[in-house]
Amino acid sequence: METTGNQAAASITMVALSNIQPSSYNPRKNFDEEKLNELAESIRQQGVIQPIGIRPIDGNEKFEIIFGERRYRASVIAGLSEIPALVMNVSIATAKEMAITENLQRKDISPIEEAYAYQQLLDSGHHDTKSLAVQFGKNETYIRTRLKFNNLIPEFALLLENDELTISAASEICRYSESIQQDLYEKHFKNTAGYGTWRGMKASELAKNIEQHYTTDLMRFHFDKSKCLSCPHNTNNMELFCDGSCGSCANRSCLAERNTDFIVKKAVQILETHPTFSLGYNEFNCDETAVNRLAELGYELEKLSFSQKQYPQTPQQPKREEYETEEEFQQDTDRYDQAVEQYAEQCKELVRKSEEGEISLYAQIGHYDITLCYIDVAKQGNTKNSEQLTEIQKLEKKDIRNKEIAHEKTVKDTKEQILNADITESKFGADEDKMMYFFLLSSLRKEHFSIVGIENDHSPYLTGEEKIQIIANLTPKAKAVIRRDFLIENFKTGYSDDAVAQLLIEFAQKHMPEELAEIKNAYDTEYEKRHQRIEEKKAVIKEHKEGKTTKSKADKVSKPKQPKEQEAAA
Repeated sequence: METTGNQAAASITMVALSNIQPSSYNPRKNFDEEKLNELAESIRQQGVIQPIGIRPIDGNEKFEIIFGERRYRASVIAGLSEIPALVMNVSIATAKEMAITENLQRKDISPIEEAYAYQQLLDSGHHDTKSLAVQFGKNETYIRTRLKFNNLIPEFALLLENDELTISAASEICRYSESIQQDLYEKHFKNTAGYGTWRGMKASELAKNIEQHYTTDLMRFHFDKSKCLSCPHNTNNMELFCDGSCGSCANRSCLAERNTDFIVKKAVQILETHPTFSLGYNEFNCDETAVNRLAELGYELEKLSFSQKQYPQTPQQPKREEYETEEEFQQDTDRYDQAVEQYAEQCKELVRKSEEGEISLYAQIGHYDITLCYIDVAKQGNTKNSEQLTEIQKLEKKDIRNKEIAHEKTVKDTKEQILNADITESKFGADEDKMMYFFLLSSLRKEHFSIVGIENDHSPYLTGEEKIQIIANLTPKAKAVIRRDFLIENFKTGYSDDAVAQLLIEFAQKHMPEELAEIKNAYDTEYEKRHQRIEEKKAVIKEHKEGKTTKSKADKVSKPKQPKEQEAAA
């Protein structure tokens, strides 16, 4: 190492090892035990050839190592009582930078140690990537690549430290989030061999595999992607080997939220501009978060089957810049005008059918967008002249469905409360025989195994012999836990208006009345608001119909009857 001004001013002196302690800012965290022992043997034979660097602390009675911690550790192993040292009166900031700089000049420094050291120098505020590149004779790309290794999860950092992961492969992995790295390690790097391992894979191939399995093509989505162009989670901005496409997103949570936000806003806009449409979704092909969010905002949503028909699509107006000649452009413009007229007529006809109750219009929520569609109101079957619902009947039907939704949500949230509740201390009612407990034990949750005498590291399943042993030594508390776990397991099948759901509510009423009341009151309040709106709409329709009936009777009374002879002459 080159001698600095501070080193030159310092004098070499022998210092007791007992008065020296390592520093907390040494970038070197791992010391090879075998190599330390080799150095210790060399020190026994030849002594410490190069002095270590130290600074006085605690009133100049104790010293802290600036550089040379490896020589210090080897001297302790060698049994020395003192070591030659350069005593330097420098600040902790200066000492820290000296330690980092000294370690960065080591030949055996690992990429992880290097990354940590560069980051420390940047955090000091005295350097940037350009000055570091000049000081250590590297290019800026090298510095930036090393700095990204600080983003590696500990598992990958250890693989890189132990030369089980190449630098180029680590450069690809460190570009992804902690959650992706964790999943990547567990599925493809934890095991050294066998099916699914990606160890030893070329960096270019690894990059493609990660993108394929852990990112989503942005072309699938319809929201405004202008911000995605410069996003660090866009693969076009983060990978070494870019294929020239528009990129894929590696931030799944952000992508999902932006997609949901787009769908929710578009749904609200469609309802404002198309009041005759209702919101619908297919439970197997939709953004569930968007559906739930719209429901929370108070919008009605109906489950749809696959029987809906596509609503006419808006014609696309031709753009002059896409045509070579004016004649071609004019021809397509004429076709566009005709298509617009046809589109308007089709929409007008569908609106008429909707008003007359022949069809229902829907804005269907999908995974990535909303599509307009319609469904024939007539019941499916051989009868063509099915009874059609009046506007009031439709509202009443919707009112019934709203009540069902409130109950469904109550059941759903209650199940979640019960599954997370601790009711093991409650006393159970009647006694049951041992045979019943044998079968009930199949529903016992693993977190309760210890209550019946099973170790925590047991598999999730009990053998027949183990069940026999358990029921032979049952305590009252264990019996209650077994029976309640059986009930809770069966409550999972409760939906809406079935008998199991009713028992679920009764169970919750007994063990957690306050939580149940909170859940039920929230959804009942939501229902009452919707119910009031529907009653108001029904009243308006009835008033409108009564007005028409009164006017018709008045017209008949005011119109004079003509003699039959005059009618015939006319």
